Amino acid sequence: MSSYTAIRQPVLFLTTSEVMTRYRISSSATLWKWRRKMGFPQPIHNGRFYNLAELEKWDELQISQQQPCL
Repeated sequence: MSSYTAIRQPVLFLTTSEVMTRYRISSSATLWKWRRKMGFPQPIHNGRFYNLAELEKWDELQISQQQPCL
């Protein structure tokens, strides 16, 4: 009897729906506005997937640009 061990692949891409859940938004139009005004990463593969590494870079940039609360 052979034993099968599933190898879990790292997540490299998110669907538009997953991106909307990640950022707690309900409209894909918001993503379009963020791309246009805030430099949000462009989707790839016919606009259906986002590169997770690029989203994480964008997150870090947003955090680094935050103004400290007084």
